[in-house]
Amino acid sequence: MDHMGHPIASNIRDCYLNLAKLGMQNEIPLMAAGGIGKQGNLAANSAALIMLGASAVQIGKYIMQAAAGCVGSESDRCNICNIGLCPKGITSQDPRLYRRLDPEKVAERMVDVFLSFDTELKKIMAPLGRSTSLPIGMADALAIADQAAAERLQIKYVV
Repeated sequence: MDHMGHPIASNIRDCYLNLAKLGMQNEIPLMAAGGIGKQGNLAANSAALIMLGASAVQIGKYIMQAAAGCVGSESDRCNICNIGLCPKGITSQDPRLYRRLDPEKVAERMVDVFLSFDTELKKIMAPLGRSTSLPIGMADALAIADQAAAERLQIKYVV
């Protein structure tokens, strides 16, 4: 709880390295959430977080936007999910609003998103020789052009 609000990559890496020191890296699952895929690189972001130590990634907002048509965004959120007035009908109990949502189309889009994500993730993982299991904590496959961040995350620095 001391690191709430800090960048997720740093927190995941810190937690993973601390668990590894205790020999418990496979005992406690670490979940990464918050902004994953917001720049359109869901599979790459997810793969990097897994390689930093995440056991799983949470992509709720991404799914709401990609599959259900959520109009909220990082820079211009409508911020009314919690009051039941969602203009797309996603989080509403009001029949006038929730009729706007077609659950069948949303389900089809969700399947498409996950199949695409799976394909892209396999393209990233295959060259690492890890086609069936996630490379949790396998940070030796990561590199970054920011020297301070590389030192902080304990990954390779590239120019």
